[in-house]
Amino acid sequence: MGFMDPSATEDDLKAGTNVEIPIWLAESLHARRPPLVSVELPKIYKETYREILNADACTVDMHKLGQYFYELGCYIAKYDIKGEVATTLMDTFKQRFRMILSASVSTDSITALQPLSTSERDRTAGAVVTEKALSRWLKRGDCPLTTATMVANHRKRKRAEMEML
Repeated sequence: MGFMDPSATEDDLKAGTNVEIPIWLAESLHARRPPLVSVELPKIYKETYREILNADACTVDMHKLGQYFYELGCYIAKYDIKGEVATTLMDTFKQRFRMILSASVSTDSITALQPLSTSERDRTAGAVVTEKALSRWLKRGDCPLTTATMVANHRKRKRAEMEML
């Protein structure tokens, strides 16, 4: 496997050599018994970046940091023994959710979409379509919302009547 490291002079890699390879290849080599490789988390999921994301995830430009931050994070979370990657993904999305919502109703969509990751942009695009459909439906007015007859005719029961049953 020396061909994977351009600086290697031998045909075989020495034990402990760090080589960046695609995740699909690392996964298949790690699944063998005994594992041929050990998988390290990418730098965007390590402690330094987790601290930055936990402090304020809304200030991070996810498009520059990692366009597929959530997708890759879900995929490599199984290699994180402590489970911190999954927690970071959830916390990051919770913090950025308000920013995603505001981007979906923003008139300056180019500026609002710029710091979003690919999956956040997809969710924003879906929210924009849904918001426009709701606005069109509300403007039409041909099908106004009314109270259901069951709800309108429903009376509150007195506590004494409830205890007798």
